[in-house]
Amino acid sequence: MPNISEIIEEIKNKIKLGKKKENLDVKEAEDDFSFTLEEDINAESNDDLVAANEELLAKIGELESKFPKIEMMVTNLRKENENLRSDIQNINENFQDMMALYEVVSNQINPFIGISKITATSMEKVEKMETESKNLKKRVEELQNDVVILANVYLNQNHIDLDGVINEVLAEEEFSKAILGEDSDDW
Repeated sequence: MPNISEIIEEIKNKIKLGKKKENLDVKEAEDDFSFTLEEDINAESNDDLVAANEELLAKIGELESKFPKIEMMVTNLRKENENLRSDIQNINENFQDMMALYEVVSNQINPFIGISKITATSMEKVEKMETESKNLKKRVEELQNDVVILANVYLNQNHIDLDGVINEVLAEEEFSKAILGEDSDDW
């Protein structure tokens, strides 16, 4: 497919050839020395054609000057189009993620919706996480019990009265509040 510059050059050449034919027709008429009414009309129409050709050449010149601007606009539109395509692709990916999440949530809540492969996999993952969570809760409780037992053993070995220590700390707090003038009923 020829580009716009080649098409413009071809039109210019055709217009130039038309001018040469017109000039030849005028010279032949002068050689014959026969002036008729018909030749006068042809001369007037030839003048009109020459003016039209010149006008066309001027318009072609204007088009040539506008061509680089049009090329830049097309390039910018292509870039914007590519940006829009990437944005649409990102939106599509986000939408698919949202739909997968919706399936998981809706299947947990609505028992009448069938289970898809994605949902089944997601449900298995959720169930695994629940069992791991329960196991972790058990371990934390066991660790708390172990800490209590170890603390009691330590306190008993060192003959430390924990209740007495707690009462002393509370008494010191009450005493410092009384000295500072704070109300002790804030508890």
